[in-house]
Amino acid sequence: MTRSRAILAATSIAAAAVLLVAGCDDDPPATPSAEPTATDVSPSASPSPSSSAVVVAPERPKKMDDDGPAGAEAAAVYFLELDDYIMKTGDTAEWEAMSGKACGFCDARLEQAQTIAKRGDRFEGGATRARALHTYEQDAVTGIWPVDVETREDPWTITDSNGEELASDKAVVAKSRVEVARRSSDWIVVGVINDQEN
Repeated sequence: MTRSRAILAATSIAAAAVLLVAGCDDDPPATPSAEPTATDVSPSASPSPSSSAVVVAPERPKKMDDDGPAGAEAAAVYFLELDDYIMKTGDTAEWEAMSGKACGFCDARLEQAQTIAKRGDRFEGGATRARALHTYEQDAVTGIWPVDVETREDPWTITDSNGEELASDKAVVAKSRVEVARRSSDWIVVGVINDQEN
């Protein structure tokens, strides 16, 4: 089984514009997307560590307090670097807080983390390092900042409680378009498109 970090569709600017004109206060919408399938997913799965090693969450960047392009970049990088943390710990609170309601990538990764926690599986490796490559101008209608981000992910393995390997993948480098927006004073991820390089 190959872990797909994202095979997702971009945000529909036209749809967002219609909702904003209609006075919708919800998160900016994204178009439907193809998502990885997780088996035995339970949205109510409680967080539980998948490894005995101490796992530390990435530090929230101070730049996320900025409501401009610097904040957008920091939010996009921070969100992607949370991925292996949620897989290893089942602690998805920050991930969920930053996930837009129509973000298919966000939902798919959340479901995978919940599946691992529910089954008592172990996620090892997969450390993710991200850096912003380019931030585009904010869309005047939707308020969305598109940010191109490069991620480097270490090899990873998922094993069950008996130590049997369930899935694994090699190290990958990917370029993603992360679309972020402000909701009140917080950043949310509206959508992610991932283009795996190797």
